[in-house]
Amino acid sequence: MATTAVPGPTVDAIVVNFNTRELLRKSLASLHASRHPVRRIFVVDNASADGSAQMVTAEFPDAVLLYMPKNLGFARANNAAFALSDADAVLLLNSDAELSADALGALVAALAADRRLGIAGPVLVGGDGRVQYEGGRHDPSILGEFGNITHLNTRLPRSVFGRYLMNDWDHRSTRDVPVLSGACMLIRRSALGGRLFCEDFFMYGEDIELCQRLRATGWRMRYVSAAEVAHRGGATSRRARASMRVAGVVSMAQLLRRRRGPLYAAGYVATVPIAWPLGGLVRKAWPR
Repeated sequence: MATTAVPGPTVDAIVVNFNTRELLRKSLASLHASRHPVRRIFVVDNASADGSAQMVTAEFPDAVLLYMPKNLGFARANNAAFALSDADAVLLLNSDAELSADALGALVAALAADRRLGIAGPVLVGGDGRVQYEGGRHDPSILGEFGNITHLNTRLPRSVFGRYLMNDWDHRSTRDVPVLSGACMLIRRSALGGRLFCEDFFMYGEDIELCQRLRATGWRMRYVSAAEVAHRGGATSRRARASMRVAGVVSMAQLLRRRRGPLYAAGYVATVPIAWPLGGLVRKAWPR
């Protein structure tokens, strides 16, 4: 792990893990290889049964390991580590994400250059080499989520279904966006008011709620094209696909209820039984 002192905010990193040992190893290795220093690395293990905690202890002894007796979910796990951190900025990094060597430095530079910037996020690149547009997007809506579930947002990128992921932009340039992805984000501590994630969300949606909350108090979110992160995406949820899909719907309904009211949220829930099977048909009939 880099230790050379450099100007700019100090950074602690938090990685939450649930049964992704091999991916976690790569994620932690990327933090150690970062050209910008990370002061402390917190690993929160949500009661994994695949030897993840033992691997961290053996191979990354400098990491602060928090082993949870049960799966607390993404929000509560991050909050547990955040309570122990006192760095100027906190880097949240998924266990299935790997920093490029210069990514953290680019994110830190963005925060240092703009005092009203609350969060900086990178370009997310999938295993297929494609940019993941979830890295910078609009606030969710019924149409946006329908397009997301049915995959019409990627098949008809210029349509109303593609607006949610800002498909009119190639995501290769720096700009302010409404929402950044929790897969990797650097957060200014002073923007948080002592509170990281809302624990009403078990998994999914907490990053959107965070961005909305900070925007409401005048902070901005910036997508930084000079920072690149490899993101496999959904590694945890693939191990429990059905339950995680339900968790995603519950979280999105909570978000929409908070922002747009119960009737709007109910409208979203009503579209899901149609969107799920339609999404399967779209993927088979219209492969990318």
